[in-house]
Amino acid sequence: MYINQASEVAYDYIVEQIRSGKWKPGDKIATESQLVETIGVSRVAVRQAIERLVTLSVLKKVQGSGTYVEKKENMSIMSTAIFGFDAEFMLKMLEFRRMFDSYNMELFVRHATEEEIAALQKNYVEMVASKDNMQQFHHLDQVFHDMVANGTRNPMIIQISKIFTDVFVDNQKLIYHNVGPESAIFYHGKMLEAVKERNGEVASIYARMSIEESMRRWEEQHEQK
Repeated sequence: MYINQASEVAYDYIVEQIRSGKWKPGDKIATESQLVETIGVSRVAVRQAIERLVTLSVLKKVQGSGTYVEKKENMSIMSTAIFGFDAEFMLKMLEFRRMFDSYNMELFVRHATEEEIAALQKNYVEMVASKDNMQQFHHLDQVFHDMVANGTRNPMIIQISKIFTDVFVDNQKLIYHNVGPESAIFYHGKMLEAVKERNGEVASIYARMSIEESMRRWEEQHEQK
């Protein structure tokens, strides 16, 4: 758990340097040793954060030279999360998640063991307790959806979930920043109730309703601007 949280701190630090423009496309970033000293986390945590960003095509390692911010033309769609969501991309991502999250929940109910459902319950309790600690709340929300994806027993869903993890997480962070965690707590609770009753249809409906509520609030906020 500590390594994961420390890696998240390192990840957020590097992303902020890029978002703020301190490190621009083509720039060489600080060395691992410098990042360890600046951020105050282990080298393992820094390395994990860098590897995540390399996978997203945000960073690029050059043998014998160092790590650089990737040029924009070489970045993947997942890197959009790093450089910010515009309103149109945000809605497109939510449209995808409305389909993806709801069907994942239905499959989870179909295939999950009692132990996996108990683990999801434990995760939800921890989420509620962390509502005033957004970093921990984001982490637990990610774990919730990872557990659901893994519980589908569908290797393609699991792989897609892993590929989009960082985009989903930053997408969700932006939602919570704008509307708060209360809606997530409500809908996750309803999903969990349906899961415990082994009602995949209702669990799927609540998963879709959760995303639709986020879409509605997002559109309302941007119509006012």
